[in-house]
Amino acid sequence: MERKENFAREYTLLFNGITDTIENLEALLLRLKRLQSEAEETFVAAGE
Repeated sequence: MERKENFAREYTLLFNGITDTIENLEALLLRLKRLQSEAEETFVAAGE
C-alpha cells in the first residue's frame, strides 16, 4: 500500500511541477512578445 501512496504523491508532485512550468513558459512567451513588439516600434521610430 505504501508504494501506491508514494506513487500518488510523486505523480501529484510531477503534475504540479509540469503545470507550474507550463505557466512559467506562457508568462515568458507573453513577455517575449511584448519585448519584440517594443523592439519593432523602436526600430520603426528610429527610421523616421
